[in-house]
Amino acid sequence: MKVLSWVLTIIVTVMLAESAKSQSGTSRPRSGARGYGVNLTYAIYQYDAVRSPEMGEVTLLAQTFSAAKDELSHLKEKYKLEGVEIRHIREVGLESEESFNDAVLLGPDYMLVTVTAREIARGEMKLDVRVRYANQPLLDKKGVEMGSFETAVLRGGKGMFGVKYFIGAGGRQESAPIERTLLVSVTPEIVPSPNLRNRPQQISHPVDEYGSRIELKEGDRFTPPVVTERIVPTFEATRSIAGSVLLGGVVTPDGKLTNVKVIRSLDPVIDLRAVDAFRQYRFSPALLNGKPAFAYYREELSFARQLTMREIQDELEKDRPKDTKKPRRRPFPFPPQNLGDRCSWF
Repeated sequence: MKVLSWVLTIIVTVMLAESAKSQSGTSRPRSGARGYGVNLTYAIYQYDAVRSPEMGEVTLLAQTFSAAKDELSHLKEKYKLEGVEIRHIREVGLESEESFNDAVLLGPDYMLVTVTAREIARGEMKLDVRVRYANQPLLDKKGVEMGSFETAVLRGGKGMFGVKYFIGAGGRQESAPIERTLLVSVTPEIVPSPNLRNRPQQISHPVDEYGSRIELKEGDRFTPPVVTERIVPTFEATRSIAGSVLLGGVVTPDGKLTNVKVIRSLDPVIDLRAVDAFRQYRFSPALLNGKPAFAYYREELSFARQLTMREIQDELEKDRPKDTKKPRRRPFPFPPQNLGDRCSWF
């Protein structure tokens, strides 16, 4: 039986989330701000600043892109960035004055990202972004003013979080860390608070050994688990797969996953394969007040089948310019839905 291995194309790690009070000394939320929140999409890039033209500390893009690959192409073509690669994408829904802490394992160390939504009003907001790698500060921007569906690119510092691929002994592809400069793109979608997606507490929270939720007390500090090893599911080459499976489970203090459940199904056979792969994930465990703890964790596995030659031709036809004077609709920021806890295989 022929087996088709699905390639992991978007690096996704666990959300580290906690509610936080204002830390930057900004002014009070504007009148009416309580009724709005932000579905914030941010992406972490690496690039070679030595071989690239100089980037400003904050660059507003002329447009917002509907896919990460399109934004990446724009950075290459418009700004002539060399060695630019996307390393991490996240979407999170925040209320005004709420912070979100994220972590991703890049090379030998963790990159820690903190975003804080400030003064959210209808169509506009302010944003604080802080990034550290190997416990060294790379970016600390406060009060970045943005409109809904407006994309800003923030330039950070350099660190050994970059990756270089090469052919090693026996013809195997290997990788090694290299110094690269940080870029963070951020795109807010300002919505009424009930329309927020990927709320931090939905992604990960502390639980007991039976999976029952533990409510945090004032002063408690919860650091959710981080995926250190993912297993890629395999499927028969004849299966046509398109869609996603949403899974949840409990990460133990020794970094293993138990009590796996299908939250949203795609197909019975695909669900079973996804669950089997998900159970084999390994984690750096959650910490509750500095000690390893049980934690709930969820992830959405998205699949898309290979296109036929006919479908590829159809896609090319769609991309060809047409004689029309109708204005183009402004695209939503990538990804259009719930990428905050998603892995994609294509």
